[in-house]
Amino acid sequence: MPSVAQKQPTDELSSYFPLTFPIPQPTTHPDIITTKDVQREEDLLRNPTSFRAWWSAIHSTRENFYALHKIESNSNIPEHVVAILGPLATPLARLTLQRLTYLFEVALSQFPNSFKLWKAYLNMRMSFVLGKLVVKKKSGGKKKFPDMKDALEEAEEELEQWETPLDPIVGWEEWKSLIATFERALMWLPKVSRIAKLFHYNTHPTFCFSRPASSDMAPVFFSILSSKMSFPSLTHAREAYF
Repeated sequence: MPSVAQKQPTDELSSYFPLTFPIPQPTTHPDIITTKDVQREEDLLRNPTSFRAWWSAIHSTRENFYALHKIESNSNIPEHVVAILGPLATPLARLTLQRLTYLFEVALSQFPNSFKLWKAYLNMRMSFVLGKLVVKKKSGGKKKFPDMKDALEEAEEELEQWETPLDPIVGWEEWKSLIATFERALMWLPKVSRIAKLFHYNTHPTFCFSRPASSDMAPVFFSILSSKMSFPSLTHAREAYF
């Protein structure tokens, strides 16, 4: 068992963040574009208004990460680092978050009112910060006309829960960036209640986590939600890319 002296300091772990602010670009983060991506980038430059081209690029990048993530082992990473960084414990995960953020942001500069794109983007960002989504198994069916009490209890049980998240103290800047992204989505899609519900249920300290430590994280979340944070608009992001 490693001693305290051998453990990686939390200050060093905090220095990884934020990964998504400012928005990653090839000029500031050369690693997000490889030689294999040159053909894809040329196609996107030729067809910037093709939704299918952007969606295909995002999908292939995400699937490539899933394939490499299965091969990559966390055995070389200390347990305390995995416990603190959660889904962002590996360099591959941190780099993939930046790559996907870059693709989504440029795609959204072309399609800022796309619910499909915003929802996929928010789910992706949550998976890298909130951790693994808990899938609950249910037996039996729902009542057609349940009592109000039963309906409220079922609704609370159906709230999405996550486990092994990024520590909100060490990853403070990344949490704030996620909240800011939700706010931007609500600005572009103010009448879409599903985005508002996604924002509320997945950033509320009571609902967000399945582990008991969630109560200790409540003050952190409330501080994040109440803090004022400036985040570049999509117009500024687009000017940075093109």
